[in-house]
Amino acid sequence: MHKKIKLVILILLTSSVYFIYNFTNKSNITYITLGDSISLGENSYGAISYSYSDYFKDYLEKNDKLAFYDKSYTSKNKTITELYNDLLIEETMTINNPNHNIRRMLSDADIVSLSIGLNDIILEVNRENYITEYKENRIVEEIANKYKKLINEIGKYYKNTLYVIGYYENGTKYDNILKKLNEKYKNICQKNNDIFIDTTILSKDEKYFNNPNSYYPNANGYKEISKIMINEYEHNLLMQNK
Repeated sequence: MHKKIKLVILILLTSSVYFIYNFTNKSNITYITLGDSISLGENSYGAISYSYSDYFKDYLEKNDKLAFYDKSYTSKNKTITELYNDLLIEETMTINNPNHNIRRMLSDADIVSLSIGLNDIILEVNRENYITEYKENRIVEEIANKYKKLINEIGKYYKNTLYVIGYYENGTKYDNILKKLNEKYKNICQKNNDIFIDTTILSKDEKYFNNPNSYYPNANGYKEISKIMINEYEHNLLMQNK
């Protein structure tokens, strides 16, 4: 009789461990990336390749965590205003059979990363015949205000930590503005408890770029950005579980 009871207890314990393992390790994370060419994966020659977000997706898959990944709301010329308008429009997209729109995807998302603002800088700078410090500061303030508006709109649907990809400097006429905009983004992230991904390690380092005339990195650059994001993501998980 005692042997039967012990056997039943052993079976129950084994089943419980198996259930807990499968529950905690099942693929259940929805990851959405939004924004411009950095999120899309434009390489040094203008072609679309693997982005930091694709490498981060691979990391989730390798660890059996990924359920769904989407980068439909990334494009080469995406600006803050365009992404904000995407959130306002009731556009429905068919992705893997179900119908989704950006608000629905954000509501369902566990992780969202965002790279946005570079195209806004390019548009504003190219409107000017020359750039003074006053004009730089005006451009930065205008973009930062549009960015705050975008983040507030995203926050209506997405309630988890947002991973904001910062911009590196690469010897272009946009470097000063990128540096100032990064500071704005950092401050906004701190206020919203979001995570700023500092990519300045790429700045002016030739191993991350194949084409000196392009702002966009090679595979090494995108891998480096994904590595920084993975480290921040894992650190965030540890802090949440304390």
